[in-house]
Amino acid sequence: MFNNYVYNSDMCGISGITNKNVTIVENMTDITCHRGPDDRGIYEDEKITLGHSRLSIQDLSDAGHQPMVSSSGRYVIVYNGEIYNFRRLKNEIDSNYFKSISDTEVILELFEKFGIESISKLSGIYAFAIWDKKEKKLILSRDKQGVKPLYYSIKNDDLIFCSELKSIFLHTGSKKINLSALNSFFKFGYVTGEQTILEGIYKVMPGQTLTFKNKVLEKFNFSKKIEMPEIKNKKDAKKIIPEILTSVVKDQMISDVPVGLFLSGGIDSNLLLSLMTEVSNYKINTYSSFFRVDENDDLKFNTDARVAKKSAEYFKSNHNEISIDEKSIIENIENAIWHMDEPNSNSSLVPNYLLAKNASKQNKVVLSGEGGDEVFGGYDRYKSIRIIDKFANIPKIIRKTALSFVPNSILNKKNKFRLCDADTYEIYMSFAVNNEKYAQSIHKLSIQDDYLKSFLSKYLNKPDLLASIINAEMNSWLLDDYLMRADKMCMAFGLENRVKLFKSNIDNFEYGKYDLIISNPPYIKNSDLKYLEKDVIGFEPKLALNGGFDGVSVIKKVISKSSKLIKKNGRLFLEIAFDQRKVVEEILKNNGFYINKILRDFAKNERCIISTKL
Repeated sequence: MFNNYVYNSDMCGISGITNKNVTIVENMTDITCHRGPDDRGIYEDEKITLGHSRLSIQDLSDAGHQPMVSSSGRYVIVYNGEIYNFRRLKNEIDSNYFKSISDTEVILELFEKFGIESISKLSGIYAFAIWDKKEKKLILSRDKQGVKPLYYSIKNDDLIFCSELKSIFLHTGSKKINLSALNSFFKFGYVTGEQTILEGIYKVMPGQTLTFKNKVLEKFNFSKKIEMPEIKNKKDAKKIIPEILTSVVKDQMISDVPVGLFLSGGIDSNLLLSLMTEVSNYKINTYSSFFRVDENDDLKFNTDARVAKKSAEYFKSNHNEISIDEKSIIENIENAIWHMDEPNSNSSLVPNYLLAKNASKQNKVVLSGEGGDEVFGGYDRYKSIRIIDKFANIPKIIRKTALSFVPNSILNKKNKFRLCDADTYEIYMSFAVNNEKYAQSIHKLSIQDDYLKSFLSKYLNKPDLLASIINAEMNSWLLDDYLMRADKMCMAFGLENRVKLFKSNIDNFEYGKYDLIISNPPYIKNSDLKYLEKDVIGFEPKLALNGGFDGVSVIKKVISKSSKLIKKNGRLFLEIAFDQRKVVEEILKNNGFYINKILRDFAKNERCIISTKL
């Protein structure tokens, strides 16, 4: 909505180097000017050069010009992002200095009062650099969610940084491929973790703050405590979650320019459209992609677009269908790859680029539903992971024996491995690694697996299996594929993509005290929590779920026969193999039905049955 009380939220490109070199920083600013086409600025002294290109979304005056200097002159900032709680923080500062209504200025004045500890007070999405003139120290910081990218490299005792890797690449001369990153790409289809595809260039990690002084680099993590309302049952969840979602959308509709929406046929973006329509005083521009394909492929490629169109009609939005065909893919693929910076094999890369290209003609800001499936536990594979976790409570010998009676045509070797022998890391990798047939034959990279295991294991540390898997996905797949792609493809056209379902007071349901999403309390069964969202929408979009795997009925019959086989022969097999009649009888008495039920549930899960095709 167009608000009377506005503030400067800058989605921009930032760059800099720890010496006096205007030429390099101007070149980096030129390369990233698409991120901020409305304004640009340079700051220099004997020890630092900072660059900024600005996309003006709020406070369109010159008051938000960057680089910006603090009231005492001690701190200089270049900033890309949005601080959600800046108004409250501004009141805490109690300064008479403020010359603008900019959240950028609030960060500077927080540093004046609290120093680097100010970062623990910030709630938002951001990447910024602050030069401390008194300490001769550079500070780099990135938001907890990792929505805003920030890269850096150290060469000849100087640190160089930028919002995009390509700018650093041109000035460091680094052309050596990082084999650990290459291994990540071949396994996942994207590069994950701190390392990038080029040796010597790194990402500032989500929630991480770096300081560089006297040629020494130090790393810190500042966390902001978020107070959450207590949710004791499903009734509480249905009441409180919609309230939080509505509040989040209201905050993100604050803009001096219209806010649009990337609309798919899924629940997440439909939820956003519902809430945006409710809180807005203008019609929302919505955008979806439509593929020009043969009639035989139409259902496969365009079901989502047709649902999106019906949703747009229901909510009376200004809907725009972006037509994508072979010609448009060929014409734009090189530009999309250039903007992406690093290799990414996601098939939606170019469609995302074309969607952003068209949306930028009418909007400077769009919302999208990235993060909803992770935060609300919506993926089908999460059902499989719950089953694997339950199955792990059965003694391994019983599991192994029961699975031996299930034909591979029902449960393939990968799924049997998940159910019986795999540890948490191996289970994660079994779902995460792509199934490109020759990916691991292109380069022998197995020696590089230690990097991936070391990185991912830090997040596979939650109390239960599903919690660990989601935690790792949010810090790898969602972060380095989805969010990175969303930022790069949109900012290619100076379009801000606000990922509202990944805002900290929502994703805190996963990490916070009230761990509803992944702990699966007894009053929330299966994927019910995901469908709490539809209580906000008022209706459930008719997704293309009914046209799913059509072999379930056949599998049910085969599973039934398999279960009888286990029941009939399992006892005999165990007795002969281990001669532990009483122990086996007790185990089967207590667990026989449970084993059969779990196997049936697991096999009926479409995602598991067809996992070899994913």
